Amino acid sequence: MSTTHTNATRTDDAGLQTLPRTAIVTGGAGGIGSAISRRLAESGLSVVVADIDAEAAERTASALPQDGEIEHRWFAGDLTDSTVNRELASYAAAAAPIGVIVNAVGISPKRNGHKIPFHDLTDAEWNRVMSVNVSGPFFLIREAYRYMATDGSASIVNLLSITARLGTGGAEGADFPPHLPSTVAYGASKAALQNLTASLSRELAELRIRVNGVAPGFVQTPMMSEVPPEGRLLDQVPMKRFAAPEEIADAVAFLVSNKASYINGTSIDVNGGWLTC
Repeated sequence: MSTTHTNATRTDDAGLQTLPRTAIVTGGAGGIGSAISRRLAESGLSVVVADIDAEAAERTASALPQDGEIEHRWFAGDLTDSTVNRELASYAAAAAPIGVIVNAVGISPKRNGHKIPFHDLTDAEWNRVMSVNVSGPFFLIREAYRYMATDGSASIVNLLSITARLGTGGAEGADFPPHLPSTVAYGASKAALQNLTASLSRELAELRIRVNGVAPGFVQTPMMSEVPPEGRLLDQVPMKRFAAPEEIADAVAFLVSNKASYINGTSIDVNGGWLTC
């Protein structure tokens, strides 16, 4: 891991000079996380790519576009551990105040690309999904909020899912929709994260820190690599395709920008029209 202090000023959407800001992206070396890391780097933020895979985190951070004196960094550790999250928050704030947190970390276990029936889920699988998808984001926000800017520019975005509202459907092979390969543990964890997002948006409002979510449908990532992008899965999506990770990153970039300064406690659905308002 490398640390760089910088006093360079940035320019916001209104052309005003602002202090440099750090962005933490958990799961930052993953399919969606790496796209978000790149998009935030392009906007001038100093990005900390946080991931359990040290080699992937370093590789992702090294490939991010550089802008002047801003240097991107990486952090490796088990983000289900509150102590590790405390270290991550302190490390990220060492270079500049934390302006953005994106919790893109998440797991969705499958068996050879197929849905695991609820009755076959082990205690370890259930607990791991809840720990990674819910506890990890909560621990980071709890440890990092004290380092975040309180001038109205700070923003937190949690990666939710269409399953938070839709559920994960019936057993594999069910003749009714939705047809999803995710297990009930994944849907339950994302519903919990959605509620956490709504609750924290109110608790942190007095500090002028916004908290929102982005809820994707199917995204073409390594997590979905064993799931065929055709047939009845894709037939459910009106736009007849999976999202690209960059399309999720664009939604995140909007929510953390000054253009979304009055958007708080909500979620942007990015699902190709699958689940409409």
